[in-house]
Amino acid sequence: MPRFKRVSLEYWWIQPKEKEEVKASGLVPSSLVKQEGIFSEARACVWAWYRSEVAGNKDLSMTARFVCWALCERWRIETWSSHDAVSYYAKMTGINRKSVGKAIAELSEHDLIWIVLEDSKFKRLRKSQAGGKKHFLLVGLAYELMR
Repeated sequence: MPRFKRVSLEYWWIQPKEKEEVKASGLVPSSLVKQEGIFSEARACVWAWYRSEVAGNKDLSMTARFVCWALCERWRIETWSSHDAVSYYAKMTGINRKSVGKAIAELSEHDLIWIVLEDSKFKRLRKSQAGGKKHFLLVGLAYELMR
């Protein structure tokens, strides 16, 4: 029995892309997803991405940095995203739900995350909205992992 779930190739953000095509996007190359034993390396890369892009970023509010920490903590390799509800992140961090939504919008405005809908092709949102299964993709993570 495998220790971790298999990564599903059904998500629209997992595509046959080249390294340069994922540099400033949330897209994930399918060749990267198919690699075996990449879990610990991917998790380490998530935290390296957080430290380099978010932790010291003075353009972001403290709330946005803290919410991004929660997104990184809940990132899952099965979907290459963090896909919990905004209300979950609010409970996790102890921050008001509306403030978490504003922080997620701030992260999106700074092109650090993509907010995408699972069931629609190439549908990116500018801020989190009610309805539909949302995923939060870390922009440039796949590029960092391919280095």
